[in-house]
Amino acid sequence: MDQTLIQKILSRHTGDKNQKPGDVIKIQPELLLASNDSINSIIRKFYQSGMKTVANPDRVILINNASPVESIHQSRDTYRLQEFVQNYQIKNYYELGRSGWPSNVVINQGHITPGMITVSSERSFADLGVLGCFPILISEHEIALSLATGELWVQVPQSARFQLSGSLGSWITGTDIGLHILKYYKLPNNPKCILEFSGEGISELPLHERFNLANVLAAFGYDYVLFEADAHVLEFLNQRTAKEAFFDQPDEKADYIENYEINLSAITPLLGVAQEGEEIQIVSIDDVENQPIHKVFIGANGSGRFEDFQIGLKLIRYNPVNKNVQMLIMPADSMTYSDLINNGLAGIFLDLGCEIYPSSFFNVIKKALGIFIKEIPVMTTSPALFHAARNTEGHHIFLGSIFTSFAAAIQGSIIHPKALEMKLRQADLGNHYKKVSENTNNQKKDF
Repeated sequence: MDQTLIQKILSRHTGDKNQKPGDVIKIQPELLLASNDSINSIIRKFYQSGMKTVANPDRVILINNASPVESIHQSRDTYRLQEFVQNYQIKNYYELGRSGWPSNVVINQGHITPGMITVSSERSFADLGVLGCFPILISEHEIALSLATGELWVQVPQSARFQLSGSLGSWITGTDIGLHILKYYKLPNNPKCILEFSGEGISELPLHERFNLANVLAAFGYDYVLFEADAHVLEFLNQRTAKEAFFDQPDEKADYIENYEINLSAITPLLGVAQEGEEIQIVSIDDVENQPIHKVFIGANGSGRFEDFQIGLKLIRYNPVNKNVQMLIMPADSMTYSDLINNGLAGIFLDLGCEIYPSSFFNVIKKALGIFIKEIPVMTTSPALFHAARNTEGHHIFLGSIFTSFAAAIQGSIIHPKALEMKLRQADLGNHYKKVSENTNNQKKDF
């Protein structure tokens, strides 16, 4: 029986190569994952169900990534979480200062490998599929039961396949690809359908852009994005873990409910646009060019990795943030924040007029403390923040790539990254000729 990528992963875990979509199977997840968004509810359900033991403490990863504490109840929840960690000897616990956006933490700490199955009740782990891992999304009650039993019953899902070809354009990112898919392709109605990505074009996508692509799709309800692991993944893993990995590939004649083809060369920079009282639109930059932008938020679950900040800084050529723009930067986790400091990027961003926040502040910003009002259009790279803003009155927010967002921060309005680059180059050239002219005049005076 020819198998899809997800069937290959599941059959290796169960030993049954004849399982098909719709079959219910029992698995033993390799990791159970939770952060502040779900862990305290899970702990309560664990105790309410009469559970007394955790089956595999070494397979549990808990992340405390919320600060500052906003209430007495939250402070008590934090205490109960720490107490749970101690009582059940949870070794893989990441406290403030060592935490961050949940998926980034488990990835950067070397916990994830291709072919692995993880379970959580949070969409924030959806991008683990970029590494060829299957991150199953289940309810908090099911997580509580799995903590005690170490097992889980799941249904073999259907799959749709995206074949990537062509070359990535100069200003195209994973964010643009995700928006392109949402705009031009009719995706399956089944939210549990696996979107499998393969094809020669995958090699064109650096890992950080694959994460950006997956996070855009997850934010719009497509939680299951699965990539074939390749040489980029192997290189990434060799720097972080010695765990066994399985580089599965689907069979050529595997049965997919849909087959899509994407030519990366044909993709142009896009923006998601959300305004109060209107449906989300996905538009070309040209359609909203010169729209003023007053706040820019970069990072967290969208373009919050070190590589993202590098390419953003390269675009703006060390130019300061526009005086009419507030620019907020949020490294995805403590490790990324440390890299920005140790490599000098944090200091550069501060000198250019950026404000840097730890990722533990994301929930504070997400709850719209003064950031989303009608008079202040916002640009963000974070799909999670983009959707959170839609719950606030008078919102006007754009979801864009790292290039588009940095460009808006410098220009003070929406501008194509290529146009900004040309503008900055011309300015640099003009400054160069000015210095040459001044030096020539000074030399004449000496004579």
